[in-house]
Amino acid sequence: MDNSPEAAFRRLQPLLVEVRDALLGGLTVSREIHAAHGWQPGADRHLDHQLVRREAMERLRPYAEHDDHPFGTQLELVGPGNENLGLPMSGLILRTPTEVLRVWHSDDGELPAADTQGLRDFYRQAPVAQQRLQLAIDGAPDLRRRDHLALLWADARTPGRAPELVRFDLVRPRDWAGRRVEVDWRVGLLDLLGRRAA
Repeated sequence: MDNSPEAAFRRLQPLLVEVRDALLGGLTVSREIHAAHGWQPGADRHLDHQLVRREAMERLRPYAEHDDHPFGTQLELVGPGNENLGLPMSGLILRTPTEVLRVWHSDDGELPAADTQGLRDFYRQAPVAQQRLQLAIDGAPDLRRRDHLALLWADARTPGRAPELVRFDLVRPRDWAGRRVEVDWRVGLLDLLGRRAA
């Protein structure tokens, strides 16, 4: 399988659009709840991100429950059939036949630190260049493991304006050193997909 940024984007483009729109829907719901109660989102960013995550997962759930997916692949959510909505706080986990996509809020564009064994396992994978060399030598790709990708998002907090993403990056980690994550490649998706739903 071609794990280059171009190939990953081609495979995932319809799903990435759905995730972008689901996050924007989640931002709208979070703003509405905060406004209804007179709360300031900045006072409790964790709650804000949890509300975004919850609404986004609800919007994505139908794609995992039906076989007629607009993006043509089976989407798996973590814990299908139960109320497990993905990662703690702002995270989501989505699986296609070829990728595991973790979706995280990230103001600074950095991946979460490699603090747990689960994250270290997720981050460790052969760089694309090494995979191409191995394919040239062995002649057969390793189809047992899905490619691990992260989708990092951040939003603008402009009063009186519709929610807007200011970061929407597809990132392929390759390893970690200490707590720091090493990145194989990164693609900014805002210009490729647009900042908001049509």
